[in-house]
Amino acid sequence: MNKMNFSFSDKSESNLKETLYILFATFGGIILRLIYVIRIPYYVNQHDAGDFTSGHIGYICYLLEHNWKLPDFNPTTVWSFYHPPLHHYLAAFCAKLSLLCGAGLEQALENVQFLTVFYGACILLISYKLLKKFHLKGFALLLPYTILCFHPSLVILSGSINNDELCLLLTLLTVYGAVLWYEKPSLKRICILALLFAATMLTKMSGLLLAPVVGCLFLAKLLQERREWKSFLSQFLAFGILCIPLSLSFSIRNLILWHVNPFFTLSLGDYMYTGNSLLERIFFLHKEQFASPFVIYNVTPENMLAVDRNIIFYLLKTSLFGDKFFLSADSPYIGIAWGLHVVNLLLLILALTGMIIEIIRLIYSSLKEKNFTAHMIEFFLFLLYGCSMGSFLMFCFKYPNACSQDFRYIILALFINMIFFGTFLKHSQKDSAVWKILKSTLVILTSLFIIFTVILFLNCSRI
Repeated sequence: MNKMNFSFSDKSESNLKETLYILFATFGGIILRLIYVIRIPYYVNQHDAGDFTSGHIGYICYLLEHNWKLPDFNPTTVWSFYHPPLHHYLAAFCAKLSLLCGAGLEQALENVQFLTVFYGACILLISYKLLKKFHLKGFALLLPYTILCFHPSLVILSGSINNDELCLLLTLLTVYGAVLWYEKPSLKRICILALLFAATMLTKMSGLLLAPVVGCLFLAKLLQERREWKSFLSQFLAFGILCIPLSLSFSIRNLILWHVNPFFTLSLGDYMYTGNSLLERIFFLHKEQFASPFVIYNVTPENMLAVDRNIIFYLLKTSLFGDKFFLSADSPYIGIAWGLHVVNLLLLILALTGMIIEIIRLIYSSLKEKNFTAHMIEFFLFLLYGCSMGSFLMFCFKYPNACSQDFRYIILALFINMIFFGTFLKHSQKDSAVWKILKSTLVILTSLFIIFTVILFLNCSRI
């Protein structure tokens, strides 16, 4: 009896420590995001922000000035106005509250960043919920979650007043909703999933990427439980009735009124042109690309051409610092930026290796047991990862401009990678010498990753 009490107490203490660590990491990540948005003006380190008449800022201002009415002109004629309006309505509402409280327009736009920080905090919460769905605990939970809390790309996105952060949040919620539905299908859950999917599409059309993957999950569940096909048919019908009209409402409006292609993407021509050589963009590196830890451009009075033409190298740079000049050229912290690159690359190699090993383990286990349904959620995530990476590469070569290579377009892959890395750590042999070395290495690298990130974000450029 005493032994049982001791064991229970030991387990409770372990759970308490894990909970306290999660709270500490979450709090630290949110504080870093708040410091970043307070330190950096709303027009710095942004993507397609524009000004008061164009870009995402102009879109928000338009809704404010025109009593929440959508543009009564072809939205492709003004930069960024062709995006679905959900985020811009929320941002305009936030700005309106600031204006009612006596703030000026610029301060109101600054305050929109607190809305995106809120999105960022919700992203951390749903990330934790997703990790727990795979029964991760201890080191296998804490390490991936810590990386997500302090990952530079997520900190930068938390200050972005465009629609990227809300799109990421709703995408993760849709993935989580799909997992919940698969575990216990019901009309209520599929209706919630339909609304989440529609909200994602009403934020950014790239949410369409989820459609084939969610469809495959529906089909897999239907084949598993064929006898319940009538129940599933009614659920799928409800999903379609809710999701399709809402998802496509903005696109259909533009198609009817102005004959705009629902999948319209702004072409930049030769601006930030990278060339379209497969060898150069995938395999070749030039010494000029190592001149700075940040993205390099060759700026002329007529154009701005990318020096960083290699997609992988561009991804590595933008995954940490975005595509802007994160530090001034004479900053004393340039060495730390390079140090963060080294640490990030080592962590990335370990995480991708762990993910590949885990996927091989899942395939082998499924073949051995002749049962793929036991790991259907894992295969669902892997398919989503593949679709994300595949569509990204197609996008890069269809639009050979540097900005098309930005890590923000595949940031969902970071979360999937962390889930698989966590499951790899969960299944690792804990009593082996290799595990002890791996764990120590990961602790050191993650600690340096956090330290370097915090130092750099406390000293990033305001221009």
